[in-house]
Parts: sequence; C-alpha cells; structure tokens
Amino acid sequence: MDKFDEVKYKNDFAKEKYDRIIVNVKKGQRSVIDSYRKEKGFASLNAYINELIRKDMNENTSGNVHISTINNEDGGTIHTG
Repeated sequence: MDKFDEVKYKNDFAKEKYDRIIVNVKKGQRSVIDSYRKEKGFASLNAYINELIRKDMNENTSGNVHISTINNEDGGTIHTG
C-alpha cells in the first residue's frame, strides 16, 4: 500500500472546495496590509480579504458585485468587480 501523502491530500481538498483568487499589490504593500489586518484582529490575510469582500457585497442590495474602473497612480486602469 502507498504511503499517505498529507500534502497532496490537502492540496486536492483545497482544489475541490475552494476557488483561488490572486491579488497583486505593489512591492512592500503586502507587509503593510498584513500588519493592518493584525491590528484589526483577523487571524489571517485571507480572512481579512474575505471579510472585506463580504461586507462590500452586503452593502450592495442587489447582491451583485460592483464592477468599476479606477485610474491608478501609474496612469493605468484597474477593473474591479
């Protein structure tokens, strides 16, 4: 019998149960955001981001995610939603 592979099991479970969303921030901002979430009492950066999304979506009475365009400092645009 093959040896139980805990890492593979956890990865397969996560792949089946969760969708992944990758967020890019400017270099150095992750540690700033992570420090702030700790001050707010969140156990993880993931929990903090999920709570922000949940709150934002609850503010929208239609239940849909708002899609908007933001002009960033570099002159580019960021589409959110």
